Amino acid sequence: MNFDFSYLDIAFKNGSVITVNAQDEIAQAVGVKGNKIVFVGTNEEIDQLIDEKTQVIDLKGRTLMPGLNDSHYHPILNGMIGTDLDSAMVDTGFAQAKDIPSVLAILKAVTDTKAPGKWVSSMGFEATLLKEQRYPTLEELDAIAPNNPLQAITCNGHNAIYNSKALEYLKVYTAEDAKKYPEGEVVVADGKLTGEVRGHTHFWLWGQVDYSPAQQRKAALKSQKKCFENGITSVGDMGECDAPSYHTMQKLCRNGEFRVRTYMALHSIFGKPFSLEDNEHFLKLGFMTGLGDEHFRVGPCKFMIDGGTGGPSCATREPYSHDPELPRERGWEREESWDYIKRVNDAECQCTAHAVGDLAIEFMVEGYERCFAENPERVRALRHRIEHCVIVDPDLIERMAKMNICPILHTGLVQMLGKNFSEFYGPERNKYLEAVRSMLDAGIHVALHSDAPSGPVGVQVIDGAVNRYDRSKNFQCDRTQAVSVLEAIRCYTLNSAYAAHEDHIKGSIEVGKLADLIILSDDILAIDPMDIHTLKVDLTMIDGVVEYER
Repeated sequence: MNFDFSYLDIAFKNGSVITVNAQDEIAQAVGVKGNKIVFVGTNEEIDQLIDEKTQVIDLKGRTLMPGLNDSHYHPILNGMIGTDLDSAMVDTGFAQAKDIPSVLAILKAVTDTKAPGKWVSSMGFEATLLKEQRYPTLEELDAIAPNNPLQAITCNGHNAIYNSKALEYLKVYTAEDAKKYPEGEVVVADGKLTGEVRGHTHFWLWGQVDYSPAQQRKAALKSQKKCFENGITSVGDMGECDAPSYHTMQKLCRNGEFRVRTYMALHSIFGKPFSLEDNEHFLKLGFMTGLGDEHFRVGPCKFMIDGGTGGPSCATREPYSHDPELPRERGWEREESWDYIKRVNDAECQCTAHAVGDLAIEFMVEGYERCFAENPERVRALRHRIEHCVIVDPDLIERMAKMNICPILHTGLVQMLGKNFSEFYGPERNKYLEAVRSMLDAGIHVALHSDAPSGPVGVQVIDGAVNRYDRSKNFQCDRTQAVSVLEAIRCYTLNSAYAAHEDHIKGSIEVGKLADLIILSDDILAIDPMDIHTLKVDLTMIDGVVEYER
């Protein structure tokens, strides 16, 4: 590739440059011209390429590294959550509410601004972090919102507490009515409705809330600001509010308003019927994954097999360790999953599914194996994914490696809820929970993500992968799957680009690649790894343009 070296637009000097190249080399200096990286090397070498037009940025020993590629993120959903009373979804997370009365006070304040019949939508609380260690009750929600349908979604998004006005949309008025839905999805306790709705029934009910295109546009741009502040230059958008969201995100990217590079899955947060319709329409037209450009591409065809890690509600082979009677959610069955994977694979599209528990992951691996038996090279080339892929074992890892499956892991949740996971899944399963170490050793291209708004973002994801330490409860989790700082960075940059078929243009600091770069507040390789969580992002660059400076 030929470049005009007459001058550099921007020169970074005196840094600890984490290149993420094949040799994991650490350089001192980087040169940018236009939107490309044109030089990587020493301070002395870059001095020969600088002239009076070059902007020189002195790194002063700080880390310069590739921009983070958050491979599973929800820009619109993340941006809709806010503390303002007119937010599309009001924030009830731990930073805003540490007990039930605080959660209820937020919800009542929002309700008081709504006309009768209008939805009150919220998300964020985690019952195990609240003082009372429980959900709000149906009666408590009815008391503050007698005339408005209200939803209080948990931080993991897979279940919510609804009031009676909201349950009317399901035609659920008594405990007997809950039997019309899959077992455990409209939760009954002691013969009474609790207001909790789980799984696909919850997603359908969530779909009855109307989020306007204007709200979604505003949310995406708000989310972009958070990405910039956390050094995220690319995202895998793994599900939004169905049809309006696809149009909104593509238009924002095309117009240059949403600068974060986007790889958008065909998936709706409103559940199975919506996602099936979206994917079937795309597949029937004969399009393939990757349609678009370096700013916006159509990503994988996605479906959702089980529930969440927190709660928990995922589909595990064995009962949960802390409560063996707790339902383990399955929205798709084994052969149904196989058939759908084959449908996507035969269309030469990348397939993925939300699969957290080892049983759900087993469904995915078996489905990919059936396709692999027919055409192994196609399966390897498509780089099929498994989203979250939390609980595995050595056998599942070996089978994934053989087929070049890309697991998309959620190490930030270990930092946030690791103590809970130790209790939910027990010591043996925790040895292979978020199994980054074992997967890398098997030669798998492990990618990392935040699942924002459900988990920590940016360097906190790296912290979770390296330290395996629950910072909300000051608890050291099992370190079997801990990795080095350089390995975690590779997973959150180049491997995430690989899982989106874009590792040839981004994800590492190499000549010819896109100038998507970030500067950290210190040298991440020189500080105590336990201090990674204290690092800030000082600068975020996309396409050679500085989008954020702290």
